[in-house]
Amino acid sequence: MRVTWIGGWGVAPESLRPLAEKYFPGSEHTLLAPTSVAAPRQGTTNQDKDSAALSRDAATDLTIAWSFGAWRVMEAASRGVEVPGMVLLLAPFVAFPSESGLGGKCSVTQVRFLHRWVQRDPLAALADFYQRVRMMDAPTELPYAQADLLEGLDRLSEDASPALREFAARGLPRNWQALIGDDDPLLEAETVARSLPGCVCLRGVGHAIADLLRASQG
Repeated sequence: MRVTWIGGWGVAPESLRPLAEKYFPGSEHTLLAPTSVAAPRQGTTNQDKDSAALSRDAATDLTIAWSFGAWRVMEAASRGVEVPGMVLLLAPFVAFPSESGLGGKCSVTQVRFLHRWVQRDPLAALADFYQRVRMMDAPTELPYAQADLLEGLDRLSEDASPALREFAARGLPRNWQALIGDDDPLLEAETVARSLPGCVCLRGVGHAIADLLRASQG
């Protein structure tokens, strides 16, 4: 089986490989950062840097997208992009800022503060973020390009587009699943589940992808 992983903001794609091989042994894994070219896209040309991603996506049997990666996949689908194979969203959200009323616990001001911190001292900013989110050990080097970290925070500070709100309100497409933990420090699970019908709340689970995967197997 061919599995594409789209990770969360600030997480090095290769750090997910042990989980990928644990839960899907013998599969072919593609590990991606949640950049603007990670999710399936359409309308590319041979000269477009997205064309390689398009070829890759067409060969995917399962896409596992976590947190901001899940948002990237949903946003692409809301624009009419067909996501191949099965899709598993972990800790998804339709809009991240608390002002949007869609389950995010962080304000736009907090996201913009993190944006400025990443500009000044990205590793210190990431260390603080990892501690607050209760994830794995903070990275000692940039998980991916600083410009992509900043672009991601720009997206995280925005409200959901009308198309994305409409896509989410229709409920999960066929062959899609979504899971969120009710102990997530970044997201209010019940509100997220109401904004994304079909999303399942897992009791006693936080934001970390390892915990979500473990609970999904139980």
